[in-house]
Amino acid sequence: MALKDKAPTTPPLISFSSYTSFLNDLREHGAVPARIDKTLMSKASGSQSSGMIAAMKYLGQIDDLGKPSDSFKQLILASDEARPPMLSDLLKERYTFIFSDESFDLQQGTSGQMAEKFRSLDINGSTLTKTIAFFLAMAKAAGVKVSPHIKAPSQPKGNNGAKKPLKRREDESAAVDMDDDDLDDSAHRFEIPIPGKTSVKVIVPMDLDADDWEMLQSMITVYIKRWKNFRPQEPQ
Repeated sequence: MALKDKAPTTPPLISFSSYTSFLNDLREHGAVPARIDKTLMSKASGSQSSGMIAAMKYLGQIDDLGKPSDSFKQLILASDEARPPMLSDLLKERYTFIFSDESFDLQQGTSGQMAEKFRSLDINGSTLTKTIAFFLAMAKAAGVKVSPHIKAPSQPKGNNGAKKPLKRREDESAAVDMDDDDLDDSAHRFEIPIPGKTSVKVIVPMDLDADDWEMLQSMITVYIKRWKNFRPQEPQ
């Protein structure tokens, strides 16, 4: 099938919850669009929408032009109760490197063995963690039995070349630097441009309601007032 031949070689990197949320959003409209593209993901960042498109291509659900397959349309419109067997068939079709290997038993395997299977696709680092996490979450939703000894590996911790943080007073909260790869897909990311300065990056959960936004605005105002009076100590 053409969809299968053109699928990306790297399994989905996005969170499975983001994937199902996208399907549910489409289902709520009662009709599947003729083309799946980034305009359907207006609240997602560029990396999130790109990851979603890549995931659907790997799963054989859309072609290079974004046209959804018939089976994908059925999955989108299916009820929550009807989806597990459809997801199970999809897993076995798209993750053949897992299910076609007679030497690997998914129901009795270990985390190490699972990692070896994904590394055979030249996947490492945080990509390894994300691809395995998506597979395991999809398998759970599909009702596919997986060994209790199989878990997604922890995110690699590396600080090579990282800058030392500025010294702060003991009572001053420290800001945490995070890459997009360290964040899940349940957050809005946007930047506030400041003329002649580096843009301010803002990351907030997608599920904030009106009261949350009001509280956040108040907290930011207080924090900025305090931060303006703080001057980092010069290194000794």
